[in-house]
Amino acid sequence: MPGTEHTRTLSVRLLGPFAVTVDGAPLPLSSRLRTLLAVLALDVGRPVSTERIAAAVWGTDRPADTRKAIQVLVTRLRTATGAAAVRTTSGGYALDVPPEAVDLHRFETRLAQSDTAQEPTEEYRLLRDALGHWRGLPFEAVDSDLLIADDRPRLLETVLQAVERAADVALAGPTPGPTTTNAVTDAATNSPDLDELAAGLRELVGLHPLRESLWVRLMAVLDRTGRRADALAAYQDLYRTLRDELDTQPGEEAQALHRALLAGDPAQPAAPRMLPPPDGAFRGRREALAALDTLLDDAPGIAVVDGPGGIGKTTTVLQWAHRAADRFPDGTLYVNLRGYFPTNTPLAPAVAVRTFLDALGIPPDRIPDDADAQTALYRSVLADRRMLVVLDNARDVEQVRPLLPGGRRCVVVVTSRNRLGGLVAVEGAARLALGTLTPSEAEDVLAARLGAARLAAEPAAGGELLALCGGLPLAHVIVAERAVGRPGAPLAAVVRELHRHDSRIAALSADGDRPARSVFSWSYRALGDDAARVFRLLGLHPGPHLTVPGVASLGAVTEQRARAAIAELERASLLIELAPGRFTMHELLMDYANELVAGDPPRDTGAATVRMLEHYLHAAHQAEEALAPTADRHTLGPAPDGVVGTTAPTGYDAGLALFDDEAPVFVGMVRRAAATGNPGHTWRIARCLRPYLWGRGQIPTLLETGLLALDALETLGDLPEQVACRRWITQSLLRLGRYDEALEGAPGLAEALERLGAAYDAAGEPHRAVAARRDAESVRTGLDGLTGVAGGAGLAGLAAATSSRPPSSTA
Repeated sequence: MPGTEHTRTLSVRLLGPFAVTVDGAPLPLSSRLRTLLAVLALDVGRPVSTERIAAAVWGTDRPADTRKAIQVLVTRLRTATGAAAVRTTSGGYALDVPPEAVDLHRFETRLAQSDTAQEPTEEYRLLRDALGHWRGLPFEAVDSDLLIADDRPRLLETVLQAVERAADVALAGPTPGPTTTNAVTDAATNSPDLDELAAGLRELVGLHPLRESLWVRLMAVLDRTGRRADALAAYQDLYRTLRDELDTQPGEEAQALHRALLAGDPAQPAAPRMLPPPDGAFRGRREALAALDTLLDDAPGIAVVDGPGGIGKTTTVLQWAHRAADRFPDGTLYVNLRGYFPTNTPLAPAVAVRTFLDALGIPPDRIPDDADAQTALYRSVLADRRMLVVLDNARDVEQVRPLLPGGRRCVVVVTSRNRLGGLVAVEGAARLALGTLTPSEAEDVLAARLGAARLAAEPAAGGELLALCGGLPLAHVIVAERAVGRPGAPLAAVVRELHRHDSRIAALSADGDRPARSVFSWSYRALGDDAARVFRLLGLHPGPHLTVPGVASLGAVTEQRARAAIAELERASLLIELAPGRFTMHELLMDYANELVAGDPPRDTGAATVRMLEHYLHAAHQAEEALAPTADRHTLGPAPDGVVGTTAPTGYDAGLALFDDEAPVFVGMVRRAAATGNPGHTWRIARCLRPYLWGRGQIPTLLETGLLALDALETLGDLPEQVACRRWITQSLLRLGRYDEALEGAPGLAEALERLGAAYDAAGEPHRAVAARRDAESVRTGLDGLTGVAGGAGLAGLAAATSSRPPSSTA
C-alpha cells in the first residue's frame, strides 16, 4: 500500500562493497539497478540528469530509446525500494531519502565538522567517526565505468587525506579510542601504543604504494612505537618502489624524516674514526696543508690530491686529516681504493659504500641489496652530518663519484696518480698537485729520522743523500730507516752503496721513477736471505694485507722465520703494520716486488702461489664452518707440506669476525687463483665465501666470485658443483633485481640440471635424476620456476637477505 511504502527505511552503502537494506533487511538488486541506485545515492536529495544516469548504467553502449529504458529501470527500483524513494525531477530523478541513509553523506558530514573542530581531541574523534564508514574501495560490485573511473578516484583522495590528517593529529598528541578490524578505521584509530595506526597505514601503503605522504606517516608512527628499524626499512621499501616504478627517488619530506630517524637512532654507535695512524716524523708540505685547510670553509668541500706514486699523497692527507679531525664531530671515513695494486683489481665503489655503511653502524637488516639503494642510504646518513671522507688511491672518476656524500657539510679528499679532471670540472673539486719535496723540506724529513746532529756532522754526504732520493718522500723514508739501522756507519758509506745501485738501474728506469727504484734496489739487496725471498714472494700476494701464517705459507718457512723476516722488512720501511698481526706495503713497493718475483723460476713461483692459495682456502673453510655449521659444505684434506695453518675460530661470532677481517683477502685469492690457472682453489674459496657474502649483503662480490667459480668448474667438469654455483649466481641476480640477466642464464642452469640427471642415472641414483630433471623443467617455465629452483631469492625474498646470519646453502 502507498502509505506503507512511504514509511519504509532505506539505507545505502557506497564506501566499500555496495549494499542496500530496506527496513534493515538486505535488498538484492540486479546489476543495472545497483548502478542506478548508486548514481542516485552519490547525490542523495539532489537531481541527477538522465544523461548522467545513462552514462553510468550503459556507458557508450546505450539502448535505442534511452529515456524509456531509464523509466523502466526507475519503475523497477521503486518497486524494490518503495515508490517514494525515487522522485521524478525536471530532466532526471533524485533519491528522496534522508541524507543520513547514505554512508557517503555521513562521511562527508563528519569530515566537514572536523574542519571546524576547536580541539584536537574533537577533531580526531570526528575524523575517526568519518573514517568508520569506509569498508573498502567505493562502488565495489557496481558495474559502472563512469563511477569507477571518475568518482572513485575523487572519493579515494578524500579519504586518504582524511587518514593522513587523523595520523597527524594522533602523532601530535595521543588520543585513545576504540579500534576496529577496518584497515582505514585502524589507520585513524589511535590506540595507546599506536600499533593499530601502524597496521592500518601499512595496509594502505600496500594499496597505494606510490603515495609518499602515506609512507611518511607510516615511518613516523613506527618510530613513535619504538620500531625505528621498521621505520627505516619502510623508507627503503619506498625508495625501491619509486625507483622501480617511476625511476625517481623519495621527495624531500620523506628524505628529511629518514635523516631524522638516522640521526636520532639510539642504536647508532660512536662516530667512526677510520683514519690510519699518521706519520710521527712527518715534515714539510706546508703549502699543501694550508690549501687543504681551505676545504673546511669552502663548498662543496672536495679536493683531489694528485701526483706520481711515492710522492707522499697519502701521508700528507693523513697528516692533515688527523690535524683537522676535531672539526668533524660526526667522524672520519677512510678507504684505500687500491687503484694501482698490481696483483688485484681496484676496489669496487659498491664494496666501499658497504664498508662505510658498516662503519656508520647501520645494521645489516637495514641495508638494501641494490647498490644504488645503498649509495642513497649512505648519502642520506651523511646528509646532515659533518664528516671527513678520505678516498685514497683512486684510479678514476667513476670509482669516486658513488662515494661522494650528498650534503654540503662533509669534506672529501681524494688521492690519485691521475688528475681526475672530471671531478674538478663537474663537481667543482679543488685540485692540489703534489711535486717532489723542496730542498729544505727534504732536509727536514731526513733530519727528523736520522737526527739533525748526524746530518750536520756530514753535510756533504747528507747533500748527496738528498740528491739521490730525488725529493721523493718514500725514498727518503727508506734511506733514513736503512741508515738508522746502521748507527755506526758514516753517511758517506750509505751514499757509496746507493751510487753503486743507482748506476746499475739507471738504464732501466724512467727519470721519474729512478730515485725510487734506486732506493728500492739498494734496500732490497741489504736484506737477509729470508727477508729478501719473502719480499720477492709478496709480489704474488693480492693484498690488501697479509699475516704471519700467510707469509710463512708463501715462503714455506716456519712462523718464527716468517715473523723475523717481516720484522726485518718493517724495520727497512718495506712493510707497514696496519693492525696487530696485519701488514701491508706501498703500491710502488708491491710493483717492485712483482718485478723481482717475475725473475724467479716459474716452478718456484707456481709452488709458492699454490701454498698461498692452500693457506687461505683452509682459513676460509674454518671460518665457514664456524659461521654456518649446518651448511652442506665440501670437505678438505690436511694442508700440504709447507702450508701453515691458523687457529680455527670457535662459534659464530668468531667466524664472522674472521670473515670481516679477511674477506677482502679471500676475494683477492679467488681472483688470483683464476688468473694463475688454479681452478680448484678458485671455486673452493669462492664456495667458502658464499654464506658470509650473502649474509652481509655483499651480493655484487658474491656474483663476481660465483662467475669466476663457474668458469673454473666448467674447466674441471664438476657437474654437481656447477649446478650449485649456477643456483647461487641466479640467487644473486634475483636479489639484485637483475631479472633479465637471471632469465638469460636459465637455459644454462636447465642444461646443467639435465646433464646432472643423466649422471645420476648412470650412477644408479634414479630419485636424484628425477629431481634434477624436474628442476630443469621448472627453470624453463619462467621467472617463478627459476626463482623456486634457485632457492627462492629475489621475488619472494629470503629471511637471510636482511640478516647478518646467512642461510644454509642450497647447493
